[in-house]
Amino acid sequence: MVFSFNQLIKVEQNTVLLPELSLSVPNGEIIAVQTENEYIQHAFDLFNHPQQIKKDMITLPEAGFQSIYLYQQTDGLYKRLTVQQMLRFWSKLYGQQADIEQILNLCELQSCVSKKTKQLTLSEQRRLQLALALIQPAEVYIFEDPSLMLDLQSKHVLHHLLVYLAKQGRAVLLFTTTLEEAIRLGSKVYRYSARGVHKVEEDTGEVGEEIQEEETASTQVQLEKISAKVEDKLLLFHPLEIDYIEAREGHTFLFVNNEEFASSNTIKTLEERLSPLGFFRCHRSYLVNLQRVREIIIWSKNSYSLSLDNPSKSTIPLSKANYSKLKEQIQL
Repeated sequence: MVFSFNQLIKVEQNTVLLPELSLSVPNGEIIAVQTENEYIQHAFDLFNHPQQIKKDMITLPEAGFQSIYLYQQTDGLYKRLTVQQMLRFWSKLYGQQADIEQILNLCELQSCVSKKTKQLTLSEQRRLQLALALIQPAEVYIFEDPSLMLDLQSKHVLHHLLVYLAKQGRAVLLFTTTLEEAIRLGSKVYRYSARGVHKVEEDTGEVGEEIQEEETASTQVQLEKISAKVEDKLLLFHPLEIDYIEAREGHTFLFVNNEEFASSNTIKTLEERLSPLGFFRCHRSYLVNLQRVREIIIWSKNSYSLSLDNPSKSTIPLSKANYSKLKEQIQL
């Protein structure tokens, strides 16, 4: 075990800013943690000021914090340098004989090698920032919401880069605000909240439910409204208004027109009611309206997502086991 948090916590003036975090990151694995952005910011504030972390709260590689690479949204670029000059500068700065051609290929930057960084698109800039992870030597890589605002091409680059680092025997840890990204990117996935860290179980294709429910006596399908509660109001949605449904931390949420609404129903109950209307259990935590599915994204032979045709162009996970079921259902 190369790296771990051992009841890491941050408290200021009797306020818990960072709840207890206990997590191990083995060599050669990609550990993804889904949590609130506030917790991510407090965690990286600690990582950037390691003197504030008590020694017994973190287990480090032999070289200490010098062997840890932090990827952050605030990482900057020298605007007057070209992509190639930037890579060579980093190689010299960290005393590395980097394979520039390999890095350009892996990060898909060949077409903009002579562009100055100020001329790059936002996604190209982000891919160039990711390239630094291939230059700076480290044993542990920690990423701050790395897929935020990335286009589809750059998400593919990120996925391949993380896999590449893991295959090199590095320990990879990423924090993200969305469960979909955590599932897509991580070989192991955890949720981190005020209640601590909890592993998200892998979807084996068997639709299980944590809460056992009584079977309904009637199997008759009715075109009925789906309810959600907002403060003291009860909202009723036509099923086809719903883009998708997510189960997290013991609660169920409906996603309608870029808004999120809590439902008192379990995802298992909603699946039984909505499957005849074109909803599909694409993952143990997700139920999707197939009328909203625009594209099936294949990241690798074990990683899939569904891109939705809604205002926010949402993507949600599709488990490997349910990929074949979906193809059969929509006759692909």
